[in-house]
Amino acid sequence: MDNNKKKKKTDIVTKMTIIGVLGLLVILVVILTIAFSSMKKKPDNKNKGNQDITVDNNVDNDGNRDVEYVRALGVIKEVDSENDQLTILNIENNESVTLKIDSAVDIKDEYGSLMTLVQFNVGDMIETKYDKKEKRPDFIHKTAKTWKRSKINEVVVDKEKKTITVGNDIYNYTDDLVTIFNGNSFGMDDLAPEDEVTLMGYKDNVWTIIMEKGHGYISLNNHSNFIGGILEIGTNKTVNIEENTLVAVPVGVHDILVTNDQLTYETEVMVEKDQRVTIDVKDATPRKGMVQFSVAQKDISFTINGETYSDFSKPISLDYGKYTIKIVKDGFVDWENELVVNKPFATFEIDLEKKPTYIHVDSPEGADIYIDGNFIGVLPITTPIEPGEHTITLRRDGYFSKMYEIVVKDNGEDSYQTFPELEKLNTESDNPIVVPNDDFDNDETDDVRIEELPSFDDNEEDD
Repeated sequence: MDNNKKKKKTDIVTKMTIIGVLGLLVILVVILTIAFSSMKKKPDNKNKGNQDITVDNNVDNDGNRDVEYVRALGVIKEVDSENDQLTILNIENNESVTLKIDSAVDIKDEYGSLMTLVQFNVGDMIETKYDKKEKRPDFIHKTAKTWKRSKINEVVVDKEKKTITVGNDIYNYTDDLVTIFNGNSFGMDDLAPEDEVTLMGYKDNVWTIIMEKGHGYISLNNHSNFIGGILEIGTNKTVNIEENTLVAVPVGVHDILVTNDQLTYETEVMVEKDQRVTIDVKDATPRKGMVQFSVAQKDISFTINGETYSDFSKPISLDYGKYTIKIVKDGFVDWENELVVNKPFATFEIDLEKKPTYIHVDSPEGADIYIDGNFIGVLPITTPIEPGEHTITLRRDGYFSKMYEIVVKDNGEDSYQTFPELEKLNTESDNPIVVPNDDFDNDETDDVRIEELPSFDDNEEDD
């Protein structure tokens, strides 16, 4: 009995060992088969050279065929949402391909957020991996490998060199460049520095130009008086006015200022793309400047081109041009000058020159006249004199000298004086008292008769 039990145990162990060995053999065969198959299907890359297309070989989900995948960096040429198709240009080999899109395709933006086919736009830069034969992509992602310059101006195109210059940066472009304005393509001849555009590209190449805002034109009419003047468009554009003036401007509303030395015209215009807006400046008005006059004297006569201004305490508005300013005041020299108004505001300070006062003495003729002890000349005479009190001394050989006190009024008028004839020294009965006069020359020997001096006011004459 015990021997039978031991024999049964031995048979069980033997069977389990055999099964285990067979299982290992089967596993080993499967592994070798798979390894051999993988080596056989591995593509030959020896002749690949510089080909930029990346190809992957995989078994499809059903295991029925090998799938050759292509990886591409491209720009979208067409979005066909009705037929679920996307046409791209592979910028690495300049080949176009139309991809078939279904719900299984992984579509994301550059931030990893899910997208749909209709959210793509022509000109978008994408990365994809697609079935080379079936043209079905595994994924389509907006790429972050490319660059983008949004809403810029002053883009200069050189069609001969096929370059695009933005500031100090120079980019290349090809005939496959995608251009878009309002969903339509445009030619490079339509691109002007005034346009607002968005550029997208990879490395040194521009692959997409999106025109955000185009340009129109501004011209002038009836502007012969403005030739040589200035046309100001907004705050950034200034143009010299010529006989034929046509200026490209960005689409939008613009403040217009047309000026020359004497005229001005202001308006506001709306310019649409490719529209020519003509500005008629026949109703231009003279340019005006505000002039503030400051005159030191009061109670004056103030005229501009002969027109009297009674109140000039506030700035006076004058058209640009030349004017004659005249100011008159009693006792002062008339002031007359030319004023040129050529700027928005100017200030003129004026201080009149006081008119000199003269004294006119006509008698006694032949007598020497001294004023305040200073020899002036021989009568009759006219000489400048300051208003105020003065001492007049009259001297002549053989005659008594006489002194007079006069007052010259400060009224802007000259002083006219006539003095009595001098008395001769012709008899011994005249006993003049001789006194020295330090004001006279030491060599003089004439006598001075001391008597009460008459006083002469300004403009009084002795008969």
